[in-house]
Amino acid sequence: MRAKPSNIDSQYESDDDQNSLIGNESSPDPDYHRTVVNPYENSVRRINSVDDRERETEPLLDINKVEPVSTSYLPCTNISSRYVLAIWAFFGFFALYSMRVNLSVAIVAMVAPQSTLNRSVQACPITKVNSTKPPPEYEFDWEPSKQGLILGAFFYGYITTQIIGGNLAEKFGAKWIFGGSILVSSILTLLTPLAARVDYRLLIAIRVIIGMASGPAFPSAAALWGQWIPASERSTIPPAAQTGTNIGIICTTPLVSVMVEDGFLGGWPSAFYVFGAFSVLWFIGWCFFGFNSPNVHPRISKKELIYLNKEIVSHPVKRRRTPWKAIARCAPLYGVAINHVCFNFIYYTLLTSLPTYFSTILNFNLHQSGFTFALPYCAQFLTIIVIGQLVDRIRARKILSITVLRKAQSIIGTLGTCSFLIAIGYMGCDHIAAVICCILAVGFLGFNTCGPIIAHLDIASNYAGTLVGITNMLATIPGFVGPYVVGAITNDNQTIAAWRMIFNISAGIGAFGCIAFCILFNGEEQKWNRIDYEEESVDT
Repeated sequence: MRAKPSNIDSQYESDDDQNSLIGNESSPDPDYHRTVVNPYENSVRRINSVDDRERETEPLLDINKVEPVSTSYLPCTNISSRYVLAIWAFFGFFALYSMRVNLSVAIVAMVAPQSTLNRSVQACPITKVNSTKPPPEYEFDWEPSKQGLILGAFFYGYITTQIIGGNLAEKFGAKWIFGGSILVSSILTLLTPLAARVDYRLLIAIRVIIGMASGPAFPSAAALWGQWIPASERSTIPPAAQTGTNIGIICTTPLVSVMVEDGFLGGWPSAFYVFGAFSVLWFIGWCFFGFNSPNVHPRISKKELIYLNKEIVSHPVKRRRTPWKAIARCAPLYGVAINHVCFNFIYYTLLTSLPTYFSTILNFNLHQSGFTFALPYCAQFLTIIVIGQLVDRIRARKILSITVLRKAQSIIGTLGTCSFLIAIGYMGCDHIAAVICCILAVGFLGFNTCGPIIAHLDIASNYAGTLVGITNMLATIPGFVGPYVVGAITNDNQTIAAWRMIFNISAGIGAFGCIAFCILFNGEEQKWNRIDYEEESVDT
């Protein structure tokens, strides 16, 4: 007499009957089975597998052709579940950065420039254009140092929730940490115009809290990739999903400038209303399409589930302690952290200050400034996609070690970025040359984005959330230091020489980060990332 199948086996047999995924699965051979460890439960379950040939490692392009999901109500049911998750994460990062950079563009329309206030300005000559539009009206007269404080306020809060966000995502799952981070930020973004009109100090407080809410997003995403993305795709899928940040910048800046000039929803407040509402809508979709791991996804195909559980080494993190002492002694992590801090000084300085440079020095109007500001991040986006694919191919063919690849990405990216940063300051009033240098400087940052910035997954993928939390916390410091430095240098001193100094300082800091990374980094997996590390420690 045949034994009554378990609930899990029944579910998979039912899926097979409905979709005919594998023709010979109706009479599974009990000798063939696979053991899968659920990283969130201290239990083991057995699932029927296909024949031995399907359990062999297949080429990446073949593996991606997984069977349709069992509940086929989606338009593209043959898309792998990990790719669907990455697409939703992409739009999550889009929402996150649209709410971060909207103030950088909107503040140009909110605050009267120094030239309007009759203060010291040495800028390029203004090209007069016949226009019937009335001159812009500014609602605030904040000085540059105060603007720097407002723009940097986000990062005062951002630094406080990095480590705890990553640690909670590892223990309880990243879905609600990542989604909740964006939801809270969106609600506060909708309140930003009201706060600005009440008092600039209330605006600073709102931006600090938005930073606190946004802090866990990147560490929790790293924990999500550790559960979902195999090693052969880690230079492609996580960076591609995180290019949502670049697309957020690319779309937000010109769209904000258009909405402000057209007076949509009152002008500059539309920058906060539109993207705050979009982020709320994204969260609703994330509730249905985001999942902590493949093992808890109700619609993943059996073939993809078997593949991911075979390729991704995970363990029940919820039952284990984070190896803090081993992390503190990890030299490669110090290299990643130093490089990340220096990279972010360049990134955040340009992110918060380029619109001001375009409007005050190059004398671009709001519309020109918004569209020009988007171009460098288009270049960075393309770099990430192309270089990420190239690195994954080299890694899959074992042409170079991951250590050599990451260091090469850092060196090439830093040389390109620093060279063009320095060049910007010497372009003077040559608008085209200055913009091209800006585009190339930010474009070369893409080498770091798909390399050293995600190197946590190389050294300890099981603790990626915690490691990203540590490095991101430190790398947040330039977020408020950079705008403050820019404000201090340009206060009553909006000159080409002042901005040349800003670009030179940024280039020097970036070079230091590259040197530290190349000295300290080693991309081999750390022994404390493995399952048997704690067991050996306990035995001793």
